[in-house]
Amino acid sequence: MSKIVDALKEQKALELGHIEKLKPEVEKIGHPLVSALLKTIIHDSQKHATLCQALIDVEGGAAPLTLDTDMATAVSLHQSIKQHMRVEEDMISRVEDLAVKAEDPRVKDILGYILSDERRHHSMLQRLSNLIDRDTTAFDEYLELFLKYEIVPE
Repeated sequence: MSKIVDALKEQKALELGHIEKLKPEVEKIGHPLVSALLKTIIHDSQKHATLCQALIDVEGGAAPLTLDTDMATAVSLHQSIKQHMRVEEDMISRVEDLAVKAEDPRVKDILGYILSDERRHHSMLQRLSNLIDRDTTAFDEYLELFLKYEIVPE
């Protein structure tokens, strides 16, 4: 097994162990903001463990190099991603407005954290959309060549 896979497995175990240690602490806390922050950290640790497993699968060859799906599914996925990007843009705008209006520095800090997440989500969706769109464009270009010149790649 490769060193990166071993390191990813170790990281995944650390993330999951972190979750188990924090869960009891959340139960004890009565403060809504502290509790929410700890729950967010738990959620992020679970997300990191899931991503580590996906990377283990990629490194181990269990994940295909391309998205192998029919055109209808790809188009539907692309439309869903584009729609979610519009929602993310709206959320970014709303949180920016809230951050300007907030007076409490704790509220401003948390809104900054949310804004950072929303911007990262939007960027990730944009890159994913571009990858899917690139495949669609390549297909469209191929189709145009075929119809115009009746060329079929070997």
